[in-house]
Amino acid sequence: MEDKKAQDDTWSNQQVHKTFPQNAVRVVGQPNTYVALWYHCGKPVMGRAWNDCGVMQCAFAVDQKAFTGMEVGNGTIQLLIYKGTHVQNHFYYDWITLSTWKSSNSENGKGKMELVHRESSAPIFWKERSVLGNYDIDSQKASFVDADKFSEVSDSATLANMLVLVRNTGGGPPGCPCTQCMLENTATQKPLVVNDWGDFVCGSPWPVDKPIMKALNRPLNTPKGEQEQFVSLWYRHGKPCMGRAWNSNGKIDASFVDAGHEFTGHLVGSMQMLVELPATAVGFEYCWLPYKEASVYMDKDFAPVHMSYVAPCVIQLDPYEILGSVNLKHERAEVAIDGRVMTLEGPKIRELMVLCRKDRDDTMTI
Repeated sequence: MEDKKAQDDTWSNQQVHKTFPQNAVRVVGQPNTYVALWYHCGKPVMGRAWNDCGVMQCAFAVDQKAFTGMEVGNGTIQLLIYKGTHVQNHFYYDWITLSTWKSSNSENGKGKMELVHRESSAPIFWKERSVLGNYDIDSQKASFVDADKFSEVSDSATLANMLVLVRNTGGGPPGCPCTQCMLENTATQKPLVVNDWGDFVCGSPWPVDKPIMKALNRPLNTPKGEQEQFVSLWYRHGKPCMGRAWNSNGKIDASFVDAGHEFTGHLVGSMQMLVELPATAVGFEYCWLPYKEASVYMDKDFAPVHMSYVAPCVIQLDPYEILGSVNLKHERAEVAIDGRVMTLEGPKIRELMVLCRKDRDDTMTI
């Protein structure tokens, strides 16, 4: 089959402290770390953007300084956007180690993995520190904002294990179920093994092109009657909050609890919902287990779906069921109903159903 020209990268202008956009490219396994670009004195610099309280924040490391938020010029940066599929775009984004990219590039020339870059600047992720920064291809140095301070790495062994972003033009992403990949067997033969948190905006149309994870896989018995509620994630001041979303007359609405208060509607802004991918693509399947089982997961083939020990949890308030959250570390579950925050602790949470992911052995079958 004749190779078709891949689409160019799409960089979208975004304003700091404004609603976070959809379809921004993130670091694999990092639900709230997105690839950002800023021109500092005419020079491109890669950095990190993230969603906080429904709006965009950012950080860049350049000239031995850390720039965050509105310190970035006039507050305008660019985010890398990916819409559509690899069939439409003729490539997909992938994160590989710097050493892997260098090896592939030297062996195959341009090859099937093209480094994402602007001039000599490329995004690079330091796994051990969980920070996204800028890799200077010419000087072979990486700079990061780490704990709000400028940090630079030049050690070749350390850099070799960091992840860089490439455009992969050699088939489909891990476990891709599209017709082309199934016919040509061109999907990467490895499970995705990460949760897929899609970016959405409260008040925008309900997504019809993605299967969103439904609480208990059925309608819940709520004070307003039977209602389908969906697993959602929102960040407030850097803290992940699990909550619920629902289809409100064709629009997304959501509810989250933090510091004893409910946040809903326009107060939420940008948020995330968990996309339920095929088990054969991700290497696991989702299931709901009682807290007394879900909280004891060491050496088991399952684990709670959580961010900083906070997991989705269906809370039973007889006779009603409401999707909320549970803190596995503090043994505390909470949910908001009509503006009132309800809390359960200790023995009262043992039977509550918690979302988990269970490993599968029959994944990636041809």
